[in-house]
Amino acid sequence: MEPIHVPWTDVGNAPRLLLRSWQQHRTSRAPLASLVLQTVWKPGPAAQDGGPFLISLTQFTPRWITDMLTIWRTADELGDQLRQIGGAVGVMTYVQPGRRRLGSMSVWADEEGLAQFMALPDHVETMHRYRSRGLPLRSAKWWSEDFQIGSALTEGLRLLERHQERRVIVATS
Repeated sequence: MEPIHVPWTDVGNAPRLLLRSWQQHRTSRAPLASLVLQTVWKPGPAAQDGGPFLISLTQFTPRWITDMLTIWRTADELGDQLRQIGGAVGVMTYVQPGRRRLGSMSVWADEEGLAQFMALPDHVETMHRYRSRGLPLRSAKWWSEDFQIGSALTEGLRLLERHQERRVIVATS
């Protein structure tokens, strides 16, 4: 088994990230199982651009708890690549430990940026690796005129809770 290397920057940020996540959770009055831990937001080249924003949320539900750290690390590394794509507004990863779910939320200025990201060799290989293991994977995608990290993450998780489809795409009105 390959050793897992956790970036020291993430370890150093852990207390602050845990506190922020806990404070957000307490104000939501949601059950403890709904607690969401988020990593630091990684801004992309289009971070200062105005809306509308294309928001994409991906969620894994690993069959084996041992897959969680590897998936988190892989998502974090893919997030670093996302920041090299012109239409990327930013990315963050999240974990819902009480529901054994984790994933990422990326925000884009356009569909082309998201398509470029999905075509990256590392992204294609990662999706193939976990899909072949039968890993439940779901996603939600929608447009928004404004963007707040916490609100967008909450909206994406609610979309996946309300719909049973593997892919939830909210049409623009």
